[in-house]
Amino acid sequence: MNIGFMDRRIIVQTQSTQVDAYGARDGNWSNLHTVWAAMDNKSASGGVTAEQETSTNRVTWRVRYSTDMAAVTTANRILYGNKPYNILAVVEHGRKNELHFVTEKVES
Repeated sequence: MNIGFMDRRIIVQTQSTQVDAYGARDGNWSNLHTVWAAMDNKSASGGVTAEQETSTNRVTWRVRYSTDMAAVTTANRILYGNKPYNILAVVEHGRKNELHFVTEKVES
């Protein structure tokens, strides 16, 4: 693993659901971990969904293995800059060497 490629600062976020006085659920994202990562662009595509143009960008983020990062699941998301990426899969690479987060960013 060449840590020189890990030049992007990402934030792993978790969603917390709260119920207001009227019983409505409000889902807020809160920061869980901030780590250095390498970004590998995998694919990009565009199309029309529900009569609206969308673009999808699939990115794999590579981070150092830690017990905190190993606890990240597809229920979390990654924030890079101000852009959220939904986590599709978490893959351990090597024997507790790296974690790869396969993510997708959808913009409309």
